Amino acid sequence: MSQSSDQATSSTPARPMVKETNKEGRKQLPSIPDTQTQAAMAARPKQHGSIVKANTNSYGPFMLEYSLMAEYNLLMQQKTPGCYVIPSAMSSLVWYGVLFIRQGLYQEGAFKFTVIIPDNFPNGDCPSLVFDLPVFHPLVDPLTGQLDVKRAFQKWRKNVNHVWQVLLYARRVFYKIDSKSPLNKEAAELYETDLESFKKNVAESVEKSKERLNDPVKSDDPHCLRFSPWDPSIHEESRQQMLKTKVMGSDVVVEENNSPNDAVRSSENESDNGPRNGAPQPGVSSKGLSWMKPGSVQIFARDDPALA
Repeated sequence: MSQSSDQATSSTPARPMVKETNKEGRKQLPSIPDTQTQAAMAARPKQHGSIVKANTNSYGPFMLEYSLMAEYNLLMQQKTPGCYVIPSAMSSLVWYGVLFIRQGLYQEGAFKFTVIIPDNFPNGDCPSLVFDLPVFHPLVDPLTGQLDVKRAFQKWRKNVNHVWQVLLYARRVFYKIDSKSPLNKEAAELYETDLESFKKNVAESVEKSKERLNDPVKSDDPHCLRFSPWDPSIHEESRQQMLKTKVMGSDVVVEENNSPNDAVRSSENESDNGPRNGAPQPGVSSKGLSWMKPGSVQIFARDDPALA
């Protein structure tokens, strides 16, 4: 008797767990919870969602920094001619750059610009590119200097579009002019109807960019591009380092005469009977050099004289 009573006693608490049915064999719906229980149940999903969101956002700055480092690495691999860019020292979302135009209607132009990358990159809108001085061009806003980048990137696609493509597009617009749906209607109209007047305005814009190239920079950012007139006491040492290459562990120094087009190669380890005008020697590293003609910002490019 005691054993059966113990079993009956132990089985009593489990009775509410059994689904009750009515006399017809249908299942009974659970009772409606009270107000406090409903409030507690409703709060649980919201609390869980906020925790997940906070954990996800905590990785945001690191992922953004990594993405921008990868973008700049891709940019350096592209080696876009006449385009020089460096990220800001204060914000990786801001890049400073300059475009040197070497031929075409905008030849000799030196256009400084700033690339502004959205903080939700690469999942957001495309980066914007703003010239320091508004350029007379159909696709450049005459008031703000902003280039119409969305014309080429209507929707920014992650892992497909990259910042270097924006810079390549900015360079291309000066060689292949598009006057459809312009930001500068005057420039577009002159390009279509009065090409000589368009060229005149372009020449003025190019000349202004050259005159203002050495203007003091207002920004405190140490990476903001700064130009200054040629000063041998400051620049000559760096120039000689640029002209210096390595040949099989020894130095090859390029000495330039008064004429920038004349160069004499000298090497301590090179024999007098060695090739001077033939094929480049094994082990010689190649460096492409770009220099400005004295008294102007016109760029003339040539290969390293050590390979000539």
